[in-house]
Amino acid sequence: MKGIGLITLSTDPVAEDAFKGVMAGAPLRVFTTRTGYDEENHEAGGFIPRPDWPVLLATLPPDDLVDVIVFLCTSATIALGNDELIHRLSSARPGLKYTSPGMAAVAMMKEFNIKRIALLTPYGPTLHDAFTPYLARYGIEVVADISLAHSMNLVTDDDIGRVPVNRIQAELVTLLGNAQPVDAVFISCAAFSVKQSDLVEMTGALGCPVLASVHSTAWHVLDLLGEHGLRDKFASDLGLPRAPA
Repeated sequence: MKGIGLITLSTDPVAEDAFKGVMAGAPLRVFTTRTGYDEENHEAGGFIPRPDWPVLLATLPPDDLVDVIVFLCTSATIALGNDELIHRLSSARPGLKYTSPGMAAVAMMKEFNIKRIALLTPYGPTLHDAFTPYLARYGIEVVADISLAHSMNLVTDDDIGRVPVNRIQAELVTLLGNAQPVDAVFISCAAFSVKQSDLVEMTGALGCPVLASVHSTAWHVLDLLGEHGLRDKFASDLGLPRAPA
């Protein structure tokens, strides 16, 4: 049985259980570890784990049990960039496959020809504003965006996890009502308590696919591990059926 080495933040009460829940029907094992990080550096747009990358990656099972490493933090991907994140993961644990919510979102959007999105995050200005240039490097335009950090006083990951799904949907209705047409919506942050059924409901209500950090990551893991039937069903449930070959 193939294995996933899952890394989540020590401050995040949602992401681990959410990812395991999404992957529950897949013939895969999920091994988890957690990391602290320099919060002041992250607010300034960087990411420094505590302990360092080699020590962190060594807390996962050996390579004969792990096929893919998942670093389940969207904002850290944006702060570091895909290439730098892969470099740091692969330097510590070479020869595996690697993904994160930022990397997975880009892969999913490119696969389904998503070029114009609306973006919702819980981040302060430095991290929130970094998404537009990050996505632009991959040909994805942020047409409309909103951060809930100020309006909802979101300070901790626990604050983010307590944001009601109906508040997220209401914010997206307003955002899309004032925006040009988009190909999809992306809800960024693995700490949001958003279920797959919530994404399906919002997709129907908003009239366009609604993607989120944990779920995009799950789709990419299935893709990387060759679980294509599960991958395609997952995408179809989110309103993204694969185009005929």
